[in-house]
Amino acid sequence: MDQSVARRLITWGSVALILLSLAACGGGAPQPTVEGDAETHLTLGREHMDAGRTTEAIAEFQTAIRLDPTSVEGHFRLGNAYFEQGDLANAATSFQKTLDLDPDNVDARSNLGAVYYEQGQFEKAATEFGRAIASAPDDADIHYNLGATYVQQSKLDASIAEFREALRLDSNLVRAYFGLGNAFKLQGRNQEAIEALQTFLQLNDDAQLEAIAESLLAELQGP
Repeated sequence: MDQSVARRLITWGSVALILLSLAACGGGAPQPTVEGDAETHLTLGREHMDAGRTTEAIAEFQTAIRLDPTSVEGHFRLGNAYFEQGDLANAATSFQKTLDLDPDNVDARSNLGAVYYEQGQFEKAATEFGRAIASAPDDADIHYNLGATYVQQSKLDASIAEFREALRLDSNLVRAYFGLGNAFKLQGRNQEAIEALQTFLQLNDDAQLEAIAESLLAELQGP
């Protein structure tokens, strides 16, 4: 089964969607929905998502699930589509259904954690990220997400440990330096915060986070 991975990498107050291993599923515009097999509707849904037609994608994934209620991919992709629409409640339901069918699905587990994070349910988010890490201990993105969640819970030592582990696993995960800088600042470890934020700014290509990092750095360095 072709199932692209949607991994959500958390930033403070927002979630950015990272698409990995996204495979093209045919060319041209999707055809109107007709009754068929589940795979046909999954293909149409994927094409709609690629084109940014989230509402149409949801309809196709819903049809695929109606035709095959045991479709792990259908529930997973429906969850991602709901998340894109900001429908967090239905996204959580879809990711949970994915896990009911496939309890070891790390991506559904991680995305469910991201939904809980966005809902401000940080205890639940930390639980899901922790379970995902138990299945995929070398996944830097999930360690980063758990670190960001720990910051929201004021578990700063734990957050620093997760950001450091994320960087050990993936030195190119630049926003982990931002996470370290923020956590160090909250602990009053100003010099370490300055160094982490400076490293982030040297390597960063995220304009939104760059502005926040510059503001934090200015506050730390004073007039």
